[in-house]
Amino acid sequence: MINFDSLTLKLFCDENKDFFLGAKIQKIQQPSRNELIFHIRSKGLSKKFYINFNPNFYHLCFMNTETEKLRNLVIPKTAPMFCMLLRKYIQNSKIVNVEVPKNERILEIYFEYFDELNEKSLLCLAIELMGKHSNVILYNYDTNVIVGCAHNVSSEKSRERELAGLLPYIYPPKQKRKDLTRVTFESFKQEFENEPETVAQKYNYLTNYIFNQFKKLAFDEFELYSQLKNFLLQKDFKYYIKNDYSEFSLFNMPETFECLTVNQMIDEYFSYHQNLICKENLRKKLIGNFNIQLKKLNTLKLKQLEQIKKIEKGLAYKNKADILMANLYYIKSGEKSAKLFDFEGQEITIDLDENLSPSDNANRYYNLYKKSKSANEHATELLKETQSQILYFEELLFYAQNALNIDELNDIQEELQPQKADKKEQQQRVESINYNGFSIFVGKNKVQNDYILSKISSAEDLWFHPLNAAGAHVLVKLNNSKDIVSDDVLLKAAELTKEFSSQKNNSKCSIIYTKRKYVKKANNKLAFVTYKNETEIIV
Repeated sequence: MINFDSLTLKLFCDENKDFFLGAKIQKIQQPSRNELIFHIRSKGLSKKFYINFNPNFYHLCFMNTETEKLRNLVIPKTAPMFCMLLRKYIQNSKIVNVEVPKNERILEIYFEYFDELNEKSLLCLAIELMGKHSNVILYNYDTNVIVGCAHNVSSEKSRERELAGLLPYIYPPKQKRKDLTRVTFESFKQEFENEPETVAQKYNYLTNYIFNQFKKLAFDEFELYSQLKNFLLQKDFKYYIKNDYSEFSLFNMPETFECLTVNQMIDEYFSYHQNLICKENLRKKLIGNFNIQLKKLNTLKLKQLEQIKKIEKGLAYKNKADILMANLYYIKSGEKSAKLFDFEGQEITIDLDENLSPSDNANRYYNLYKKSKSANEHATELLKETQSQILYFEELLFYAQNALNIDELNDIQEELQPQKADKKEQQQRVESINYNGFSIFVGKNKVQNDYILSKISSAEDLWFHPLNAAGAHVLVKLNNSKDIVSDDVLLKAAELTKEFSSQKNNSKCSIIYTKRKYVKKANNKLAFVTYKNETEIIV
């Protein structure tokens, strides 16, 4: 991934200046600490102007519906303080000018502002895209006083300049750069020979990336100088992105595709990389949460197993009670214990309560047995619930580990907050294949699995799932209830079930299938089911 540079920013400003001039800010949103969205209306068109001042992704562009979705933007219910400040001062204001200071990665947008006394002043929004120093500052151009910053900068953070409300706004320290189009070849050659690694940093609108790309193509210093000079002097730039999205460029390269505008190049390139990072961050978050839950549940399961073992010892009380009842006439009242023979002829010593009669001692043991039996049944039910929870989170973990895109990960996350989930779009992503005249549906997450069970399936359809493992719900849809499913269709469905399961890398996998009418939802969880009358296939 390469960084957003001053030449790209200048070209973006030149390309979109006509749209900016006279435009009105209709709405301002701040999805995160380092992102802003301006809804701008101009010349009968509405666009979303996206500003990202994250140190890793700093850029700006007009985004479309698709790239907005790729960025996975979530608007908070309560707007952050800086967003509220921008709404107060520039929402519904008109843009009167937009420009980029020479060789700077700063876009300045100027607004007309009318205060409470209806006095007009000029406000400037300075969007500084400078790596870890990226920031957005609103200041009064007439007084040069800062109204507010996205990130305040104290003297402890920077010795060069402080940024905060009521302080004067000053530009970042100027970099001493030259104009290559006005430098002689001899001067360029001398600098290239003395400091070849840093020569690009000495000239306006050059970056190490641009310099190194031309350096690969040039035969000598003069050709390099000529090519760079012609590149900077050209008026009609073209915009390219590598096929693997590793680079974007203002000149043609092998294995690239051309973009129509500089905005399209910026938007598609950065939204692609943001999507990758968002996807992996969300995946790590979900996997971490599920692993924590599974660790807790497995610890609880061990404790419950130990409890059941202790309770099972209490079930021996019935045997003692039966022996006492069979030997009532041989036991004397007031004894603390009795030596008797069990039903297998083995001698056994049974403790007694000397204050109770022999029959009451027997009843005491029967009561202890009943309590142990009840406790055992309750503990067994709790263990079943814990095992169900473990299987549930193992399936969620499997889906998170194998999700192909951020939509699938969002589906998984939303399942944990079902009251917030809009399932309609998720359900539309259920995949199906046609095989030998049958439609086979594959659920990639819990919402899709539930949709297959609840909406797509009929009573006689065949439902597949890996045995005692996490995996997809697969459904063979019958055209009518009298259809006979051939062995090759059963095998194909079983193979798909294995492919989308945690057992996919095993040499053998047990797959069960049964009619849909024998599958029942359980535990009020999406696609969490019980089943019966199943048949097992080894794949």
